[in-house]
Amino acid sequence: MEILKRFKEIPNWLKWMFRLIMAYVALLSIILASTIFVVLITFTFIIIDFFSGGEGMKTYAEENLVPISEFMWHLFTLLVPGL
Repeated sequence: MEILKRFKEIPNWLKWMFRLIMAYVALLSIILASTIFVVLITFTFIIIDFFSGGEGMKTYAEENLVPISEFMWHLFTLLVPGL
């Protein structure tokens, strides 16, 4: 009960500021996680093509996945001040 009383004593603007900061951090983590995932898939396609001797997946990765990962990384660095 005491925690609930303390929570009600916090000013409303402070609650909203905390929510905005947490939403910003969540957005950054989603962007970074998706960037890492796309880069991982890109490297996997290139490694598979290296061992199989084909060029199909490597071409697909270089044409489609590399621009996506570059865009996502640029968006991440844009949203993080000083990076």
